[in-house]
Amino acid sequence: HLHTYAGIMITASHNSKEYNGYKLYGEDGGQLPPKPADEIVRERQEVTDIFHIKKVAGGIKKIGSEIDKEYLNQVKTIPINRDLIKKWGDKLTISFTPLYGAGGDLGSKALKEAGFNKILTVKEQFKPDGTFPTVKYPNPEFHEVFKISESYGADVELAVDPDSDRMGVGYRTKDGSY
Repeated sequence: HLHTYAGIMITASHNSKEYNGYKLYGEDGGQLPPKPADEIVRERQEVTDIFHIKKVAGGIKKIGSEIDKEYLNQVKTIPINRDLIKKWGDKLTISFTPLYGAGGDLGSKALKEAGFNKILTVKEQFKPDGTFPTVKYPNPEFHEVFKISESYGADVELAVDPDSDRMGVGYRTKDGSY
């Protein structure tokens, strides 16, 4: 969208907090593959004074709400069954946790804009916090990250990892378990 050559995302890792840092993205918008990423890391390790880094043309641009809006517009282009959302969007309760990461605001907005009206944000895990105080590993594929979410009693529970590139889903069964 911005026609940039590269991007950096400051992020909380979905692994142990010691691995918090940043991710590098190429001009195609995807994470850099290992070889170019290793080349950049080698270059960075040679920097001895961060104030003497050559500035590139165009400089650095911090993205903001205009990119959020464009992102949400792109999400709306993903094919989903709109008839099911019309039928269940006002009935189905969804608990949503970004597991202390970056996806809270956009994830909540995307669900609401899709037509889900009963979104329960898991307040204990909503605010970004790289220490992940209620979970050992904030990986949405691990059932234990849903422990707090399950106390909300929603029909469906959604969790995204701290940098919001993976999602876990649970649903309440007839016996009340997830």
